Amino acid sequence: APLEEKGVAAYAELEKKSIDYALMEKTQLAYVLPASFGWDDLGDWNALERLHNSDGKNVAMANHVELDTEGAIVYSSSDDEVIVTIGLDDVLVVRDRNATLIAKKDRTQDIKKAIKLIQNNSKLQDFL
Repeated sequence: APLEEKGVAAYAELEKKSIDYALMEKTQLAYVLPASFGWDDLGDWNALERLHNSDGKNVAMANHVELDTEGAIVYSSSDDEVIVTIGLDDVLVVRDRNATLIAKKDRTQDIKKAIKLIQNNSKLQDFL
């Protein structure tokens, strides 16, 4: 739909900021209502361990085959691929389109630094 396409295009141009800083701290027109529901701040990939069912050893949102892997979070945006992990502990594996991220879970805060490195490399910018 044309309106949806315009919305997607406009969203892509927005500065990447959390709603807290970009909007809520600057407005005098916000209202808050009490509500009773579960909520979790999905501030990083590690939040998925709290929210997603696990096989007891790993959280897999992908076709995942593991051998001696524990504490892994494995994600793929495609059901047409399989991710195999062998002998890994406490890692994050993310596969999305044509990019793969593999990181120790205690280093997920560095993902933004890695993205900046990609943005600053003209050969890699198309992968974002």
